[in-house]
This record gives sequence, structure tokens and C-alpha cells, in this order.
Amino acid sequence: MSELELNLQTNIKFLVKLGKSGNEIREMLVQVCRDNAMKKTAVYKGVKLFLREEKLSLMKRYQDGQQQAELKKTLQKFIRLCVKIVG
Repeated sequence: MSELELNLQTNIKFLVKLGKSGNEIREMLVQVCRDNAMKKTAVYKGVKLFLREEKLSLMKRYQDGQQQAELKKTLQKFIRLCVKIVG
């Protein structure tokens, strides 16, 4: 991926996080890049890719949180058992 493409992808991510739609992003890119702006389909693919990455990231954080909660419950049970044995 060229530096220009990487910069455009970064800009798309930034604008998606600001809540801009694919059409709004394309219009902004045309204003700035004029004839060198990404094609509409490329913008939509970039938006879709970024949203999919965000969804996967959120799912992973949720799963990690569930695993931590389960580990915490298991440790609490273990501590209670140890207290019963010692106490």
C-alpha cells in the first residue's frame, strides 16, 4: 500500500469516527484531492473495512471482559474454599 493510500485510509477512519457517511467522506475527499480523490467504491470499501475492524475489536474486548469476569468468580470461589478449610 502506498503512502498516499495509507493516508487516505487514515483519513477515512478519522471521518468515520466523527460519524460521517460514505457520501460525506467522498465529497470531502473530492474537495481536497479533486481529480486524485478515491473512487466512490473504494471509499465505501474503506468505510466497510474500518467498521468491520471496529466491530471485531469491540467483540474481542467484550470476550476478554467475560473471561476476566469468569476468572474473578473462580478466584473468589477458590478463596472462599480456602477460608473454609483454614477457618
